[in-house]
Amino acid sequence: MRKKTSTAVALPLAALMAVSVFSGPLSAHATETTAAATTAAAAETTAAATTAAAGETTAAATTAAAASTETQAWEGADKAKGLSGKLTYMHFGDDYERQMYENLFKAYKEKVPGVEIEQQYVPDDYYTKLQTLAASNTLPDIFWVAETRTKEFADAGLLSDVTDYLKDYPAITSDMIENVLDYGTVDGKVYAIPKDWTGYVMYLNTDLFDKAGVEVPTSDWTIDDYESLAQQLTTKTADGSRVDTYGTAINNYRADWVNWMGNYGAEWFKDGKSNLQDENAKKGLSVMYDLVKNGSAPSPGTVSSTGDSEDRLFITGKVAMYPSGRWVIPSFRKECTFKWDAVEMPKGTTRTCPFICGLIAVGATSQNKDAAMNLISYQLSDEGLSYVMPSALSLPLYKHVLENPNMVTAPPNTDPFIKEADYLASDPAYLNAVMTGHWAEYGDIITNELSNAFEGQTDLDTALKNIDDQANSQLFTN
Repeated sequence: MRKKTSTAVALPLAALMAVSVFSGPLSAHATETTAAATTAAAAETTAAATTAAAGETTAAATTAAAASTETQAWEGADKAKGLSGKLTYMHFGDDYERQMYENLFKAYKEKVPGVEIEQQYVPDDYYTKLQTLAASNTLPDIFWVAETRTKEFADAGLLSDVTDYLKDYPAITSDMIENVLDYGTVDGKVYAIPKDWTGYVMYLNTDLFDKAGVEVPTSDWTIDDYESLAQQLTTKTADGSRVDTYGTAINNYRADWVNWMGNYGAEWFKDGKSNLQDENAKKGLSVMYDLVKNGSAPSPGTVSSTGDSEDRLFITGKVAMYPSGRWVIPSFRKECTFKWDAVEMPKGTTRTCPFICGLIAVGATSQNKDAAMNLISYQLSDEGLSYVMPSALSLPLYKHVLENPNMVTAPPNTDPFIKEADYLASDPAYLNAVMTGHWAEYGDIITNELSNAFEGQTDLDTALKNIDDQANSQLFTN
């Protein structure tokens, strides 16, 4: 156990100002990008979804998960003896996530009564709040960061190096899925610990397949199959004046870009430079572009202009196939009045699953790092995860927990989520891009230029050239 730090860390003002700020909803691990991306991926957690999630994770579900024969004892129990003091823990999410973590903290408090936890729940403008606290040298002891922010925040001096602490808590990393800890590691030191991941699958309205007389795909399908099905399942109103049901929908969001490009093995970020003009990158992004162009999917701008979102189109039966993360499941369970399921994303020349996740960091100014790491070890223990995982908002990073049906719950079929762990975070281009520390600005450029293409204001070739030109002249200049 390490001695408590008593010296405050002065954070350089220039470094703090370099931490870019984004406002907007911070839900379902899709919180770090621009408003367009937030609309695409973080609008799913509505009040109805919160109600649905609350109905899923009951005391019974938590008890069942904790009692499973697969669970492992919390390794931090002995180290918790004698710990005391106050911890501040700041996180985003919807109100149900606030309640989940409140329950988690109460459970920890029962085991470690000497440690007081102040939960700081920030549903909106999370990074604005975090930067304000950093500027005033009052960072929380523990807070969440996205996989796209680790390098940026580490360079700004906001995160503690927890590499040596992980030696005291080997269970935190011993059964973790390969490659994911890399997203919390900067220059060989661990500054943030992945806490979960979302998965990315294709949700299917199987009733629409049955109605059309089309066979429901399985996880061995290809991108060619997907494109063909999207056209077959797109229907028009009786008078033929407009689309009644779309075959699919797209999100102008990083998980979609990374997935489609990665499934063709694209080197879309290469040698420290944006490389979206790569032939395979274009092939992947053309999947999205062509679906909009041929009318099989609405453009993201068309959807947002109506005040709607892609997940709502799926819930209301207006989209047959919808690629998205696990965070939509609580609302689907509550609101879908039709039969639905999920399969793995269709295969191109290969498969990858983007690592969209939340990570836990210990603030650089924390005066109680021993207690902070002990709480994190409890949160990531089997018992701690039992308060969070049955909700189906995210997935565990531990192989033995991933295979526990009390933790990874159905519906939908859990096999696609379990299988994609085998190729999770397998796209080196994404890791290399986020570890530049410029993902926020880079993501903005990609979002804006692809939006122009999806809305018909330019063609895809021009958009990709503009992305590379802007990114390499403004961000990746070395």
